[in-house]
Amino acid sequence: MKIINIWGEVSVTLETSEATGLERALVLVLKSSMILFAIALAVLMFVTVVMRYGLSNPFLAIEEAAILLGIWLYFVSAGYVTGTRSHICGGALHLVVKQKKSRNYVRLMTTLICLGVTVVALWYATKYGWFTFDKGRKSTYLQWPRALWVASMVFGFGVMTLFLIFQSIRDFKIIRNFSNTAQGEI
Repeated sequence: MKIINIWGEVSVTLETSEATGLERALVLVLKSSMILFAIALAVLMFVTVVMRYGLSNPFLAIEEAAILLGIWLYFVSAGYVTGTRSHICGGALHLVVKQKKSRNYVRLMTTLICLGVTVVALWYATKYGWFTFDKGRKSTYLQWPRALWVASMVFGFGVMTLFLIFQSIRDFKIIRNFSNTAQGEI
């Protein structure tokens, strides 16, 4: 079964694309982390329900830990879908723009815009992370450093930035190779 992406092309997996070994390794680590975080989150939620409703003893620290795991799961997943280019997107570009060269330019511009937005988000997340770390803020029940929560944002945006840099380079090479091929055919 062929899956057509928004560019009107057959989607490729990271294994069949020109991804670097670093990208493949990072995707594997992220995928494994997502599985572990999801299982840990499910166990924590089950324990919370048992303690709250079965034992009538709500232990709010578990809920705080569940939020921490959920946030890490979210940002690790954001990095994963950015790395595999499997994020939800929509469009009719392939219906409107018929020339592959033009679609490649749009794809590069889209990647560069995403990279710019992600770098700005990474900047603010890092700035907030240092602020939280300097203030020594702690969570309410567990008394863990709040920087653990903010670190998930910094990690997620950092990984997304790295993947978008790789994708921008790859998109640029596709355009350059397409132009060189087109000139050779004339």
